[in-house]
Amino acid sequence: MFSGKPVSVKMLGPEWWHRMIDVCGVGVFRREERRDVFITHTHLDHLLLEEYIKGARLRFFAASEYCSELINKYGGEFEVYEYKDVIKTSHTTFVGRQYVKVNTYGFFWKDAMLVPETDNPELLIAEYAPKFAFIFASYQSHKHPVGFNNARKDVFIVDNRVWRPYSPNVIPKIVFSCSRSDRELYRRYFNGFGVPQKWL
Repeated sequence: MFSGKPVSVKMLGPEWWHRMIDVCGVGVFRREERRDVFITHTHLDHLLLEEYIKGARLRFFAASEYCSELINKYGGEFEVYEYKDVIKTSHTTFVGRQYVKVNTYGFFWKDAMLVPETDNPELLIAEYAPKFAFIFASYQSHKHPVGFNNARKDVFIVDNRVWRPYSPNVIPKIVFSCSRSDRELYRRYFNGFGVPQKWL
């Protein structure tokens, strides 16, 4: 049972065409258009692949904990800024043979809030939904010990696993991530200039 009315990306204003949440965004990624990238945490599947974004007009925003890491990774070409209107959460994931906790950060933008990958997404949504017009929630992997209905329609689902939206409320990835699978996909289909092989 969903807690509210279904939402659609068609409800989002033009400012969302200039924002990204990790590797996800509304519309098509174009290097010549300015995008502000909000990084929730630094797992590889949430970080933009450097080879693919080279030459793009991007600015990175993150909580202070991750700024130095992002500066080391992207600072040679892109500006990295501390974003202070955040909420710190924890995210338990399976690494090797054990569960580990990492910090993740949600963001507040005027009338919108992002719930990142976290151990208690439903509690945050219940707490903040009455205060914000739009709630964005990162897809919660079933590899994590968390209960969340990724098919709910009353919040926007930011899904960094898929390239195409499978529902009107889904915001898919629009750039390659640094994950092994995305690196392999990039190398397989793109040449060194970021041009798909089929376009050559």
